[in-house]
Amino acid sequence: MSLPFDPHLFQLYLVAVIVLILIPGPDFLLVLGRSLFDGRRAGWTAIGGITLGNTIHSTLAAAGISALVAASPALFQGLKLLGAVYLAWLGLRALAAARRHWREHGTLELRAAPDSARRIFTQALVTNLLNAKVILFYLAFVPQFVAPQLGHVAVQTFVMGMMIAVVGGLYLAAIAAFAAGTASRIAGNRWFRTGVEGLSGLIFIGFALRLFFTERKLV
Repeated sequence: MSLPFDPHLFQLYLVAVIVLILIPGPDFLLVLGRSLFDGRRAGWTAIGGITLGNTIHSTLAAAGISALVAASPALFQGLKLLGAVYLAWLGLRALAAARRHWREHGTLELRAAPDSARRIFTQALVTNLLNAKVILFYLAFVPQFVAPQLGHVAVQTFVMGMMIAVVGGLYLAAIAAFAAGTASRIAGNRWFRTGVEGLSGLIFIGFALRLFFTERKLV
């Protein structure tokens, strides 16, 4: 049984997904930081949380639930505020860590007591799920490549959504492997860690502001 896809649209979709995935966002930043300072396993754990989040988004979009959230001003606004606050909190945590490392002297040892796998996974999952821009992405971007005339719109939507999860997960896995490979050489340096965490904090806060000003535009 063949899947109900328009081959031409599907090829264009794959190219568009790859281009969009290469644009750094909160997920990229989270995996990069975890891999650099907590190791490859922590990076993979974060990828697991992000992939589950994208799977949930795909399922909700296929079921039409995401459309209901985006169509409701109150629900969308609430989700958007929660996501913005959470990203801002991650940013403030990173800035606080950068300030703490700045005050330390010499070369830092890699974190002796890293966060638990459950905490890393949950943080990544929540970061992905509370991103209202991801909901709009699934609703405004994916439907452009769905061929209603072929039927099974929900199946097309879900499979295309899962392509984002799979391709994005592979890309993040490559980032995690690269970052973890360099961690032992540079991540323990006080100046490097202070700079990366300080910059990450500012970027997370920037993501929070961008999310806060996101509007409900589905077309």
